[in-house]
Amino acid sequence: MTAEPPRRRASAMSPEQRREAIVESVLPLVREHGAHITTKQIAQAAGIAEGTVFRAFHDKTELLQACVTAALRPDELCAHVRAVPRDTDVADRLTEAAQLFYEHFTSFGELVHTLAASGFDLRGGGQGKPAGLQEVREQFIRDLNDAVASLVDPRELRIPPGDLANYLQSLVLGIRFTATALDTSDVDHRAEIRARVDVLLHGALDATTDHEESR
Repeated sequence: MTAEPPRRRASAMSPEQRREAIVESVLPLVREHGAHITTKQIAQAAGIAEGTVFRAFHDKTELLQACVTAALRPDELCAHVRAVPRDTDVADRLTEAAQLFYEHFTSFGELVHTLAASGFDLRGGGQGKPAGLQEVREQFIRDLNDAVASLVDPRELRIPPGDLANYLQSLVLGIRFTATALDTSDVDHRAEIRARVDVLLHGALDATTDHEESR
């Protein structure tokens, strides 16, 4: 029987792989403690020596910025959106997709709030951070729009699917502006999301409105 190859040691990782592994391990603690997370907690979560942390990152600020950037990356979210079943009507598809990205943005907002409450300046950032937050945010919007647009047959629409996806993001994320302080990612906003999807697809005017009289 051929022996299984040994698992790759941390020392065999490239610098970028090591950084990504540390961020993945530490992100749950950052969501809980914000900038108050200690170097000891970081090292324990990542399973490395404290000195190794700062061979991968210039300082804790750079590590926290990398965590924010990683939390906003759209890869996993877009994969879930693209996996929404196509055997339902378009309103159901868009509602499911909107629920997914609403929860993602709410979770990201909670991370940002925790960091800000613990004194972390999101406008700052360490040296050599993986990517500028603005660049990641712009890529997020583009990728999410593409993922949502993929759920709709262009023949079903009178506007481009990309425009529909962009309008849906704006409408659904507007729920955050009316949310209470107690609203978290556990709060179910499906009814509100479905209502916005309905307005987007069918408009706000009653079907019996006499357009001639309203002129």
